[in-house]
Amino acid sequence: MRILYAVLGILFLLGAQPAWAQLEKLPRLDLRGGEDAPALGSFVRFAERPGAARTPQLDAILAGPLQRIKGSTIHFGPPGTRTVVLLKVRNASDQQGSWILTTGRGSLKHFRLYETAGGPLTLIVDGTDPQVARENLGTYQAFSSELVLAPSQEKLIAIEFVSENSTYMPLKIETYGTFFKERRANISMVSGVVIGALTLLLLNFLFFSITGFREFLWLAVAEAFFALNTVHSEGYITIFFLYDKPLTGVAVEDFFKCGFAAAMAQFCRSFVKTADNFPKRDLILKALVLFAIAVMLLQPGLSLYPPELRFYLHLAAWIVAVAVALFLPFVGYAAMRQLGFQLWPLFVGWASLAVFIVYAAVASMGVFTWLPINWHLSGPVGLFESVMVTLALGLNLKKIQQDKLVADANYAHSLTERLAISERATRLAEEKASALETVNSQNALLHSSGHDSRQVILALNSAVDVLKRQDRAGADIALIEMLESSADYLNEIVSTTISGANIAANDADFVALSAFRGQALVEPLSMMFKTPFANKRLKLDVRIADDVTIISDRPLLMRALANLLSNSYQYTQVGGARIALALEKGQAVITISDSGSGMPAEVATALNGGAVTRIRADDTAPGTGSGYGSAKRIIERLRGKIKIISSTPEGTEICITLPAAFAATSSIEIDELQARLHGWALLDFDQRGDFEARLAAAGSVKERSIALTYDDTTVTRGRLSDLVAMVLIKPACREFLEHPLLAEPSK
Repeated sequence: MRILYAVLGILFLLGAQPAWAQLEKLPRLDLRGGEDAPALGSFVRFAERPGAARTPQLDAILAGPLQRIKGSTIHFGPPGTRTVVLLKVRNASDQQGSWILTTGRGSLKHFRLYETAGGPLTLIVDGTDPQVARENLGTYQAFSSELVLAPSQEKLIAIEFVSENSTYMPLKIETYGTFFKERRANISMVSGVVIGALTLLLLNFLFFSITGFREFLWLAVAEAFFALNTVHSEGYITIFFLYDKPLTGVAVEDFFKCGFAAAMAQFCRSFVKTADNFPKRDLILKALVLFAIAVMLLQPGLSLYPPELRFYLHLAAWIVAVAVALFLPFVGYAAMRQLGFQLWPLFVGWASLAVFIVYAAVASMGVFTWLPINWHLSGPVGLFESVMVTLALGLNLKKIQQDKLVADANYAHSLTERLAISERATRLAEEKASALETVNSQNALLHSSGHDSRQVILALNSAVDVLKRQDRAGADIALIEMLESSADYLNEIVSTTISGANIAANDADFVALSAFRGQALVEPLSMMFKTPFANKRLKLDVRIADDVTIISDRPLLMRALANLLSNSYQYTQVGGARIALALEKGQAVITISDSGSGMPAEVATALNGGAVTRIRADDTAPGTGSGYGSAKRIIERLRGKIKIISSTPEGTEICITLPAAFAATSSIEIDELQARLHGWALLDFDQRGDFEARLAAAGSVKERSIALTYDDTTVTRGRLSDLVAMVLIKPACREFLEHPLLAEPSK
């Protein structure tokens, strides 16, 4: 008998030798403590073993052929077949390491994970046990297992699974930190998508309550189904509530899916008015809506149906969802072509979801195993679709409002033409044009000179609001009253007495130099003129090529640029204007160009030749003809140059060159600045006692005095213009010395 047992043992070893020899040929993945594993695709081997799921025998697995992963995505081909996956790992570090092996899948018909360190396979995770599946999914959000290896220890991991929808399995081995960081990122993504969808839902309900348009209601219903489907598709409802009720989970998924498809299709019918504009397409959409509702009504009894009916019902849910997703882009494109280009977000949003669904279906079915797939993107893609559809609603409402404004403008124009028949109407129209021109000529400088005061008013009002919200017992009533009084006083100044026109209109050489960035000059102009240009359907393009700091008088400079932009606005009917700022060899170069009607060559020549009197390029248009002359006086006062580069019926281009422009500035002490200002007396206006004493000592030498202050308001400018020749706005910088105005007295 001993001889017989020995012979049988030898025969067994001889029979198992090829299988274990194949085990030695498996590629080995070396892991290092504290580091994530590289991509696992090249280390994974798998075998398709048709038949009933059972505990696999390692020698039986190794006895058959093993396949490699094709492509960069871990995909095992078409679904429906029992698949066994093998992965050999070893701890290559000198200390014990711990990792988490995750499959990235949380929904599989059959799943078991085994591992062995040289003996028989040991079951680690049994996805067929509802309680085990609940605990595993609740901890890791996907079928996963901790992997603990001693130094140089080697293990073989075997996974047996069956999937009926996709064999895509993004296997990863990660450290605890990386794994849970990705889990938190996924939770954040889902939360962001759901919050975004709910925000859009509330907005659409609000718009529905205001306008009464039913398309807002249907879109809100679709977004509600989308938010629920996002939470469910990421597995959270299954993990926490339906872990032991797989059929209920399928019914919930199909119900949400069909609900979203039906609501979005009904939204399309209501918004695009397919019954009137596209009758044939409307019949298809109506049929899809009824089909989706029928599938939804059958879902509650899913557990009572035979397997064949369950299969066809699940297939029907997918068919209606895919059919709606693929059909809506065609309706959106037709609507964009027939009803207006403002509906382009409708086509973009629906097309993006259709492309994603088609791509994901092809990739998940394993037709091309090299195609990457990430079902987590379904949430962001769906949110993008909802945002685009909501944007289409907004743009359509904007177009309706614009059409109404155009109709009102045409009606008003018709009334004006009738009134113009009488001499009295003609006289009133002339007076109105003159008044509007006066307002326009002063408008830009009003904004620039009052800008800082309005910022102070805003700060004071904010401080008052904060103090009022405090406990009344601890509030400083006197401080609140003082701040309110200051805000009212400044507001009265801004409203009644601040007028930058007074600064620019006089011929005095008084300026207030400050160091400011190019954005602080150009962006307020853009905000001032953006609305008038848009109302005229013109485009105002602002370009700041470099990070440039300019030493100049910002309110005066803004007034000059505003005059030029006002001319561009007045004489441009199609296209728009552009203002560009660049730094070139220590100078700020500002270019203003437009697509207006231009000016005659003799007018451009006269203006470039030094004419600063009122010259009008078009006597038929309203205006005083003084805009360019005023701008020229200001630019030259700031020691800059202005030139009309070209002026044709296709447009005009004007170039302004300003001195003392730098990429950055450096601070300077007041004493050093005074020492380097030859011929000037520098007086600190913020130190009132010292300022008045030194001013009195200086006598009447006004043209040699400079005031240094933080206060750049019009009131302070007006007061100092009678006392000194120039103002420098704090903080003081070394680059002030480079401005020609400060160098002139030394000559």
